[in-house]
Amino acid sequence: MCFAFITEWQVRRRLRRPMPESFCAFDDARRLVLLAQGRDIPSLLPVIGELTAAGKKITLVVETRHKNEMPVVIPGCYPILQLHTSWLWNRPTRQFLQSFDNNDGEVLLDVSTTRSLALLCLAIHSRAGFKMGIAKREENPFQLQIIIPEHRAGSEPDGAVATSGKSRPDAGELLKNMLFYWKKIGVKENNL
Repeated sequence: MCFAFITEWQVRRRLRRPMPESFCAFDDARRLVLLAQGRDIPSLLPVIGELTAAGKKITLVVETRHKNEMPVVIPGCYPILQLHTSWLWNRPTRQFLQSFDNNDGEVLLDVSTTRSLALLCLAIHSRAGFKMGIAKREENPFQLQIIIPEHRAGSEPDGAVATSGKSRPDAGELLKNMLFYWKKIGVKENNL
C-alpha cells in the first residue's frame, strides 16, 4: 500500500483516455464477467442462477479479505477467480491479469458496493466492449452507470417516513437493476 497513490494516478490517467466501446445486447452476450466482493456473494447467488438459466457463461472475480468468503463452486460460474493484489501497489498482480485475460468476456458487470482500487484497475484493464457498474466517487470506465442517491437520516420531508432501513442496495439488487436496464436498452436498439 506504500505506492497506492501511484496506482491512483495511473487510474486517473487511463480514465482520461477514450476507451473503445460497443453496445452488446443481452441476448447477444455469451460470456459475462462479474466483479464482486466476498461479503456480497450470498446476495448474488439467485441472480447468477437466473443468468445461467438464460444460457450465459459467467466468469466471477471475487475480492476477498478472508478465505472463508471465497466460494468454491457456484453452478454456472467457471472460472471463479480470487483477486490477487500486490500489497505494495494495491493493484492486481501480473499473474492474476494473465489468468483474467484468458477468461475475459464481452460484457463486464461491476457489482461491488464499495470503492475498491484493485477492482477499478481490473475494470479498466478488461477488454470487454460494454461495461456496467455503480457510479462511485471518481470517473468510471462504465458505459452504463447505476447512480444510487446517498440516503441521509433526516432528509425526508416533514411527516414522511423512511421507506427502508437500508441506505444502499446490496450487490444482488444492484445486479438485478443492471440487468433490467440492460435488457430495456437492448429492446429499444432492436425496435429502431
